[in-house]
Amino acid sequence: MAQSRQCPPTEMERSMEKIITIFQRYSGKEGNQATMNFKEFENFMKTELCSFTKNQKDPNVLQKMMNSVDGGIDGKRDQQLDFQEFLNLIGGMMVACNDALAKCPPTQKNPVPTSPPTEMESAMESIIRCFQHYAGKKGDMNQMNYMEFEAFMKTELKSFTHNQKDPNIVRKMMESVDGTVDGKQDRQLNFQEFMNMIGGIMVGCHAALMKHLKRV
Repeated sequence: MAQSRQCPPTEMERSMEKIITIFQRYSGKEGNQATMNFKEFENFMKTELCSFTKNQKDPNVLQKMMNSVDGGIDGKRDQQLDFQEFLNLIGGMMVACNDALAKCPPTQKNPVPTSPPTEMESAMESIIRCFQHYAGKKGDMNQMNYMEFEAFMKTELKSFTHNQKDPNIVRKMMESVDGTVDGKQDRQLNFQEFMNMIGGIMVGCHAALMKHLKRV
C-alpha cells in the first residue's frame, strides 16, 4: 500500500499497516521472521491485547487460541503462526467485538476505556468503526451492499483502488467474498466477509514486505 501512495494514508490504511507492523515487531525474535512462535504470540497478547488477556480465567487460553488457528492455512501444526493464521485469529476477535457492538444500545456504543488502548487495540477498533460507518446506509446496519462497499473502497482504500487497471476490480473483489460466510450470494457483505477481503489485501502487503526484506 505504502509504496505506490501519492496522498496521505487514510485511517483505514494506517490501521492495516499498523497491524502488519505490530506482527513484524513480535515475529521472528527466535527464528523465522515471517512467523510467530508461542512465546512471541504470548508476548504479543499480553502486551498488545492485555485488556482481553487479563480478563481470561483459563490459564491456558493463549495456547488454546494459538492451537485453534495453527496449521489452518499452511497445514503445519508446528506452533508457528504465519501472518494469515495470525489474521484469522485477530479477525475472529474483531468479529466478536463487532457483534457485541451491534447488540449494544446506542448510548453504550462508545464506552470510556479504563486504560488507554494499545496500538493494536486502536487499529482493530478503527477497522470495526470504519465498517460500521459505511454499512447499513440503505438497509441492514450489519451488512455492506455494493454501493456502500464501492464508496468504502474508493474513499478508504483509494491508493489501492486507483492503481487497478481493471475497471471492475471492486465488483470482482466483493463477489470473491460474498456468501463465503453466510452462504448468501446477495451482494451484501457481513463483517466477517468484509474482514476476509481486507485480510486478503493485508496478506498480499505482508508478502510483498517479506520479499523486500529478503532482498535488503
